[in-house]
Amino acid sequence: MLMPKGISQCEPFSRGKFVLTPKFADFNLRMEKSMKNYEFYEHEPVYTIKELLEFCAKTYTGKEAFSYEENGHTISVTFEEFRQDVYAFGSSLFDDGFQNCHVAVFGENCYGWILTWFAVVCGGNVIVPIDKELDADSVIEILHDSECRAVIYSDTYADIAEQVREKKPALTYISMKELPVMIRRGRKLAADRHLELKKNKIKEKDLASIVYTSGTTGKSKGVMLAHGNFCSCMYGSCRNIKLTGTSLLILPLHHTYGLVAGVFIVMFHGMPIYINNSLKRLSDDLKKCSPQHLFVVPLIVETLYQNIWNTARKQGKDKLLRRMMKVSDALLRCGIDLRKVFFRSVIDALGRKLDLIVSGGAPIDDKYISAFRSLGITVLNGYGITECGPVVAVNRNHFIVPDSVGMPLCCNEVRISESGEILVKGSNVMLGYYHDEQENAKVFDGEWFKTGDIGFLDDYGALHITGRIKNLIILGNGENIPAEVIERAVLEISYVKEAVAYEQGNHIAVEVFLDDSVPDAGDKIHEDIRAVNRKLPHLQNIAQVIVRDTEFPKTTTKKIKRTH
Repeated sequence: MLMPKGISQCEPFSRGKFVLTPKFADFNLRMEKSMKNYEFYEHEPVYTIKELLEFCAKTYTGKEAFSYEENGHTISVTFEEFRQDVYAFGSSLFDDGFQNCHVAVFGENCYGWILTWFAVVCGGNVIVPIDKELDADSVIEILHDSECRAVIYSDTYADIAEQVREKKPALTYISMKELPVMIRRGRKLAADRHLELKKNKIKEKDLASIVYTSGTTGKSKGVMLAHGNFCSCMYGSCRNIKLTGTSLLILPLHHTYGLVAGVFIVMFHGMPIYINNSLKRLSDDLKKCSPQHLFVVPLIVETLYQNIWNTARKQGKDKLLRRMMKVSDALLRCGIDLRKVFFRSVIDALGRKLDLIVSGGAPIDDKYISAFRSLGITVLNGYGITECGPVVAVNRNHFIVPDSVGMPLCCNEVRISESGEILVKGSNVMLGYYHDEQENAKVFDGEWFKTGDIGFLDDYGALHITGRIKNLIILGNGENIPAEVIERAVLEISYVKEAVAYEQGNHIAVEVFLDDSVPDAGDKIHEDIRAVNRKLPHLQNIAQVIVRDTEFPKTTTKKIKRTH
């Protein structure tokens, strides 16, 4: 494996010793000039989730941490009140004998979910978040594999919990409806019991959570993440990006990206979090809480973009909007920014204050980044993987490298192998897979974690993703072509909703699912694919097109399950 030109090693995040920025060997001067001495943001590091809890309560005393709707009323919780709730609920669990054990949490985004996560982990236990979209059998499989002793669930999923209880009656089941009672009981417990929990020593290398991957190409695996993995990833992300104003929590908390970005990073900045418990409420919640920033996946960016244009078309203003965006872009090139004036109605529809969106979890088309920039909203593209806590790189507020996923975090070092695979080493990298030494041997090359993604580092040090190793199309002539390159080209056809490319008989085939509202789409696709081929290099030409009648099967994270 080779170290890419321009990148030298970055020491990992560890107590007492930090490398605050990635070190760039022969590119320092050019980087400094292009970034105009844009320093990385300063923060006081924390090393465990318990330290994060204490830091926020002491640093942001009196400030709102969370707010949410309950029975038609808006409930607000300060950082200090959150700490008190965590210790009270944790004391009840401690008193009930839950010490040094594994506890699952299952449910939609809500205050009780976040409280459960912190109470379990700050009590020295291990939390196992379970995907709320899973059926009872899949939940049972995870509970068995992770050796959980208890399940804490929201009332919304009480039916699934009951089905699980019938097959695993030996576990303890706690409904989140019981949390207020348990919190009151925790506050009344003997002082020594409560202090025992508060004084419980937790180390940065202690296991905090086992997170099960969605598994697009195989069985899900339990990723073991330590306190230090979470905190170094949070710290590194906060060195790259700066947040202001209220955050609307949209991403599902059982995914590490949703938890780390949507909760930890925002808490670390001392910003309030409004909890959205259903995407059906997204439009209402945008107006209610007026977020200044969002952490999302590309699908939400695309949905917001489509909503803007659908509204403009309904009002007969789509042509005007298009012209204004062109004028705005021209003025920006001259150093004149009138976007807040030109696009006030667009921003108002998104809650009036939105100016930053951070996207991760999947590739995002650069056209959305450009379009939102024209409207006055910065979209930062990032990259990560659950096994890396989960963020590896992210663009910066005032330094965005087009078509990249940004600058590697200070807590990890990124390296490109001779085969083009992205390797990561650092304090955000997982402890390993739970009960799976065979898989651990496959994904680690010494200290380097093999992400399975293909990419490169440019002269700026920014990371670019080109595809997945498992999705490589390997032809008989020795050519290795990322399927994603072909799929992106095909998805440029307006009525193609989904596309998967693969090798078939030593040539490239593409399977597509089309928008059935477009007349004769099944006939038109063949001519349009020929047009795509004329733009692609000859070796990447598509030889066969298969039209599907239904959408591709997907994981609970809405990623297509590949069968080729």
